[in-house]
Amino acid sequence: MERNSPSHSSKNGMVASASACASEIGAQILDAGGNAFDAAVAVSYALGVSEPQASGIGGQSMALIYLAEEKRYFVLDGSSFAPYHYQPSKVPKTPMMVGLSATTLPSSVAFYGYLRDTYGSLPLEVLLKPAIQLAEEGVKITPLIHSAIEKNQKELKMDEQIRSNFFSNDIPLQPGDTLVQKELAHCMRLLAQNGWKDFYIGEIAETIVNDMVERNGWLRSEDFSQIPIPIERSPLEGSYRKYDVITFPPPGAGRVLVQLLNILEQFPPETIDPNKALGNLIMALAFQLTLRDRKRMPQNPDLYFQQVDKKMTDKAHSQNIKETIERIVGFHTVSQAPPKIKATGETTHFSISDRFGNIVAITQSIERVFGAKRTAKNLGFFYNNYMSAYEYKDKTHPYYLLPRNRPWSSVAPTIITYRKRPILVLGSPGSERISTTLTQVLIRYLDMGEPLDQAIAAPRFHTTEKKQLQLEWPRYDTRISGVFSETGFSLKKRGAYSFYLGCVQAIELPRSVNRKTHTGVADPRRDGSAAGPR
Repeated sequence: MERNSPSHSSKNGMVASASACASEIGAQILDAGGNAFDAAVAVSYALGVSEPQASGIGGQSMALIYLAEEKRYFVLDGSSFAPYHYQPSKVPKTPMMVGLSATTLPSSVAFYGYLRDTYGSLPLEVLLKPAIQLAEEGVKITPLIHSAIEKNQKELKMDEQIRSNFFSNDIPLQPGDTLVQKELAHCMRLLAQNGWKDFYIGEIAETIVNDMVERNGWLRSEDFSQIPIPIERSPLEGSYRKYDVITFPPPGAGRVLVQLLNILEQFPPETIDPNKALGNLIMALAFQLTLRDRKRMPQNPDLYFQQVDKKMTDKAHSQNIKETIERIVGFHTVSQAPPKIKATGETTHFSISDRFGNIVAITQSIERVFGAKRTAKNLGFFYNNYMSAYEYKDKTHPYYLLPRNRPWSSVAPTIITYRKRPILVLGSPGSERISTTLTQVLIRYLDMGEPLDQAIAAPRFHTTEKKQLQLEWPRYDTRISGVFSETGFSLKKRGAYSFYLGCVQAIELPRSVNRKTHTGVADPRRDGSAAGPR
């Protein structure tokens, strides 16, 4: 059964997120006179309540921003940091995944605080009020959230606060049940009363540090006193046919998206038609080779723009990859059969635009589903498990697990412009699937001319650098799946609208001063919707 992408249009701005109530809260903030930055802060806090398995104040946030007044694009790097007290001599053989020892310094609260203080217009208590109310009155458990609780219940039950809130008689809350999070409401009320810095140098910080000491976490007051103020960085820029692409540089994964588009633009649009076997095969090979490049060429975000050699975004490098793909598929010799060749996290994304022309695209996360599977005692938010997102073996790697180092990230919030005018903003969760997901949506929207909701709802796949291909199996015909097998891919079947294959939240922006409609589209793969001010 086909699904429609929930969409909505408005002349005064738009919010598209993975939670209907969070989108509505953002629209209400825009309605009340707030700008996109105000709405972004309110939506971020609300998502931590209504989509707790994917993000929250215990994690980190990244944004791509267009500031209309200055006509300026920039990214806001809200990375978290490894604890000072962590000893590199004790790096384990496998990543730390569960418990407070897997948690890096939460940076989202500082990110929201900086965003509101620098670019917002409404008081913090106004922006927090809807999320506090949501936590106190409760949100309905959706089938998606129920499934996440059920799959992770063994670890979740080891935390008494989670057991009390997310289970009833030791059974996961069922779809339609109400999830009340009073401890989280209390935490956000403290932020509203004392200011966001209380999270780092006040009552909240003291509570977290005591919890860390009691339950063997690494974070201490020294970590919190170094408030993780986000860094404004220049965006990564590329192009695709007649469009310009603005996306997230390291530590994010915009390089992957730029390289994929550089490769695919060298083929005629009809050749990479995602509704045909050949188009899917070309994309699959591009995904495989590009992800291999990213793994081989990590970049230090503090040095990236000073480096001369930026191979992944170089169109000449993409030309070489294109020629490799041609040889593999027998592109020049159509009579030749394609030869066989030898050959992981959870997040949320939302996009916002306002009547002033500002654009905010934020990808935020607690890393894996339910993060460290533990909540902060008496504060209610899930701790992240970003200690798992570092390099554990190669000490020369820019993301090796060292004190105060930032984790590697796959985020790629993106804005597409045409003749210098932003026409589309989009992003997705999904770890390394983020860039491959966005590529498929952009090919359908820009090359095939498909409506945005149709491009987002269309079937997707993902390939790894090791040639494993994951696809929404029931929605691909045998010709397409067959050509994957013939060229050496091992197939893994996912559901028709797979949670695993991303969740795009996008806004189609006005293309001229005379056309003022903002159209938001939420991915049908999760619980989202789009909402705009009245």
